[in-house]
Amino acid sequence: MSPLSPAPTTGHAEGALPDLLASLQTTLHRSPDLTGCLAASQVAAAFAEDSVVRPLPAADGVWAVLRESADRSRAVLCLHNPSADPVRVRLGAVLPGRAADKLHFAGGAMHTTQEGEEHYAHLDAFGHVWLTYTP
Repeated sequence: MSPLSPAPTTGHAEGALPDLLASLQTTLHRSPDLTGCLAASQVAAAFAEDSVVRPLPAADGVWAVLRESADRSRAVLCLHNPSADPVRVRLGAVLPGRAADKLHFAGGAMHTTQEGEEHYAHLDAFGHVWLTYTP
């Protein structure tokens, strides 16, 4: 079983596991659609052959993967919700060193909310989003 393969679980809606696997194929193994991105070259640099890919800790079972250009000047964050329930992710907790940077939507689906200084991304069941950062 690969590190990204889900462990068998109980209590999920019938058909949830196939939905999860299909969602992962789409989310983690392809780059986002670059059409209309704020800075396509920034996104593309994070998907170059020599880019660095690393998982990040995230709360509520969300999978976070950061793709960075080899010189670490460009970064694209993928958040993926592997559950059958919607989730909320505190963005500053995923990449605390970039909490002051501006986020730009690159692909997927989400909506955001703000509580005080904290920004949250809300993902649907099996949902994902790709985000870029600029200082």
